[in-house]
Amino acid sequence: MMVIIFGGMCTMVISRLMRSKPSPTRDGLIARAARSWNPEFPGRVELPRKYAELCQAAMILAASRGRNPQQMLLEVCRIKGVEESEVMEAMQAFALRIEEEDYSSGVRAALTSRTKDLLGQFR
Repeated sequence: MMVIIFGGMCTMVISRLMRSKPSPTRDGLIARAARSWNPEFPGRVELPRKYAELCQAAMILAASRGRNPQQMLLEVCRIKGVEESEVMEAMQAFALRIEEEDYSSGVRAALTSRTKDLLGQFR
């Protein structure tokens, strides 16, 4: 374990204070991507419209056929003539961006909490 010296006090590395979030599942990622560019979710523009529309179609097909969205996304790609590997690369990049956002917001929350605790100790 790494220790940081702050103002003469030893503290743990902040990353150890965070709870890790599990990575989104492929189906969950497709569902989130389907909400991008959707008027019902204003302001959510997380990936290019092309991929969001493919994910929306996959979610609609998955619900109507009782299958999982990942299978339907591959079928939608074939129907629309879009290369499956292109879509999978875009989805992987999307997943990484989500994980980075979650990590940075978790670090910020952990830092804020730990700082409040330290200030409380000084009083």
